[in-house]
Amino acid sequence: MRRLRGLGAVLIGHVLAAAGVAVAVATLAFVAVQMAPGDVAFRIAEARYGERISLQTVDQARAATGMDQNVMVQYLRWVESSLTGQLGRSMVSGRPVMPDVWRSFQTTSGVAVTGVGLALFMSLIIGFAVGMQQDRILDRAFLFASAILSSVPSFLIGIALITLFAITLRWLPAAGNNRPGYAILPSCTLALALLPDLSRVARNAVVRTLQDFYPTYGRIKGQSWPRIVFRHAFRPTLVPIVAYFGPLVAHTIGGLVVIDVLFNLDGVGTRLIDSVLAADIPMAMGAGLLIGVSVVAVNGISDIMVQLLDPRLSTARLWP
Repeated sequence: MRRLRGLGAVLIGHVLAAAGVAVAVATLAFVAVQMAPGDVAFRIAEARYGERISLQTVDQARAATGMDQNVMVQYLRWVESSLTGQLGRSMVSGRPVMPDVWRSFQTTSGVAVTGVGLALFMSLIIGFAVGMQQDRILDRAFLFASAILSSVPSFLIGIALITLFAITLRWLPAAGNNRPGYAILPSCTLALALLPDLSRVARNAVVRTLQDFYPTYGRIKGQSWPRIVFRHAFRPTLVPIVAYFGPLVAHTIGGLVVIDVLFNLDGVGTRLIDSVLAADIPMAMGAGLLIGVSVVAVNGISDIMVQLLDPRLSTARLWP
């Protein structure tokens, strides 16, 4: 029962954090509208009507988007729409915001889940293989290589994969999300961007775990290395990896935006960039809202998984 209360406290904390993110995104979007140079209504009318723009169409665009109301009324409407998820219609296309943003989010989340899962699987294999060879040639070579690879930006990794597999070998499509296998290169790009840091965390966790009492006791009893690793070392090794996993994924959100644009995916990153350039604030707010809430959700799942893996950790340590 006490454990369930701890998990409930973590969950409530992250739900409140998600609400705070929604308010923050709404506030930033509102400030961006108010501080934008020129008349935003003019740009919206220009995007809607093209050469048929006039003072009347500008006034119509201003009235349709609520920009003719009091500033405080506009702000309260922004916050309400952000908290309820009812972001209205695009200022440019006139279509509802959430269906378009949600469709783009599904594309990005599919790439993210595949890439993150691949990175986690490979990091565990590399971490155990290298951690069991502490201070040997393999371990030192890994530490040197991971320090270099962790500084390589994701767009360079993506360009290298496109050059090799799409242009040179012609095995996979280079861009777009309407062809078979379109998610392979973006997912591999994300996995390779996450792999150096995750593998280093896994290696350090394996080294610490194998120096603990239980693996040492297993060696004294004459147990085999596979039994020691999977019975005594595997679960404790997962705790720091999962704890580090949430902040690391949150840090790579910017990389996901770059990957969407680089591979010309109809993802939330591409939609965010396009909506900002077109001054389509509701669409930009919807994309930013989903990204922000996703970061909070990933951190919440990470905290809950850490507590499930190691019940000794208190809620106070997971949620400051």
